[in-house]
Amino acid sequence: MIRPSYLTSLGLIVVVISPTLMGFSSLSNSTLKPLHPAQISLNFPPTGNRGAPKSTAGGGTRSDDYECMALKEGDIPLVALMPNRENIGKTATSTPTLYWYVPETKATDGELVVLDDQGNEVYYTNFALSQQSGIVKLTIPPGANLQPGKTYSWSFMVICDSNYRNRDKFVEGKIEYIAVNDELKNQLKKGSDLEKAQLYAQQSIWYETLDLIAKNRPQNTAEWQQLLQSVGLGSLTEKPLIECCQPKQ
Repeated sequence: MIRPSYLTSLGLIVVVISPTLMGFSSLSNSTLKPLHPAQISLNFPPTGNRGAPKSTAGGGTRSDDYECMALKEGDIPLVALMPNRENIGKTATSTPTLYWYVPETKATDGELVVLDDQGNEVYYTNFALSQQSGIVKLTIPPGANLQPGKTYSWSFMVICDSNYRNRDKFVEGKIEYIAVNDELKNQLKKGSDLEKAQLYAQQSIWYETLDLIAKNRPQNTAEWQQLLQSVGLGSLTEKPLIECCQPKQ
């Protein structure tokens, strides 16, 4: 398969990172707080610019957006569930799960590409899309061999026309894979998923915080709303989680 030419340059994208995003490779023991279930807070710490998420990127025109994604005026476009407008987040695992909101679309296929900091492809998958609007997820498998201390770029694409890939709608982001300290590792061995999510949030580890709350959303609706609202994604709190996007064999 011939991939869109813009994918080969993702690893070369320069992102200006604010001072609050520095120091991803180490964690301070002093910031860990005791767990008290009655005092759980999922307000995520600032990690960059917040507010309205970035709009869908792509080569098409606005009329193409409406045709491909059935958008009406005021609808939310394709957007990643990330803690800042730069779409940069930390993970403490080699198999992070990523989430996106996909509006109603006529497209039936999507792609996820992950590149290392040298622009080399470490993971690629093509998957079937649900045409229903909602929040979807994909987990990067062990075979991608992500390494602690490395930064990876991802691009999530909705293929509007397989014959004209410049019409793809896509969003891009980054994964900062960090190594955690022993204190955090020990605390994560006990407690509920909600308590673990709070521990990850205290350390600004986005991907695990979001995944734990999303998996338990029916039981933790208040925490789900609190987490998304704290990073400027309050408009997505009522959007359904859609079971889709299984990689094609």
